Amino acid sequence: MPVRSKRFSLLALAGFGLAMASTAAIAANVMVVRSSGPSAKVYPPGKTIPTSAKIALQPGDSITLIGSNSARTLRGPGTFPASASGSESLAMVANRRSRFGALRAADYPQNPSPWNVDVSKGGKICVVDPASIMLWRPYATDTVELRILPASGAPQTIEWAAGQATAKWPAALPVADGSSYKLESEGSDPVPVSFVTVNSAPGDMVAAAQTLIDKGCDGQLDALVEGLGKQ
Repeated sequence: MPVRSKRFSLLALAGFGLAMASTAAIAANVMVVRSSGPSAKVYPPGKTIPTSAKIALQPGDSITLIGSNSARTLRGPGTFPASASGSESLAMVANRRSRFGALRAADYPQNPSPWNVDVSKGGKICVVDPASIMLWRPYATDTVELRILPASGAPQTIEWAAGQATAKWPAALPVADGSSYKLESEGSDPVPVSFVTVNSAPGDMVAAAQTLIDKGCDGQLDALVEGLGKQ
């Protein structure tokens, strides 16, 4: 496994405070996280599939699966094993991708953890520990001031030094379930963010994906799938 991919997996788990379950437990199922085509109703996002199962796809079908430490996309027509461990799977699995596939091709920087708040995209963000939220910017070459504007109350400013990609969410703006903000930096349009608190940390990657799907934290799900797909 490439060092970068291994680092991503560790950071992804650490960001949610996850502890990997036993290999047998987390290898039991894979989960559909993206689906399109005629069989999308059969394989909707959030559907779990035993790794021993076969997946039958029609022409035009595309589904993205996430497992304990990998993500991959299958495209029809064809019948594929849900597990990626077999020789048939290695021969037939299509190129891994996520909704950020085009951005990756253009060398869009990789968010080191899907639980970071990408200040260039915002959106709905799932958090387990509101006191340890980290902000991340994809390009860190310049010194930047980031203003965080709450729905009510005084805004906070973060001084982002050149070369610094992450910064801690300011303690002066405590995050609660449903709280929303706008992120502003010079030369960019305001980016809205809203937070959803998660009561307990998922126990593995599949459970984490399920949580992100259930809560509608699509950007984090994309980052999780993208990072795992690089392994």
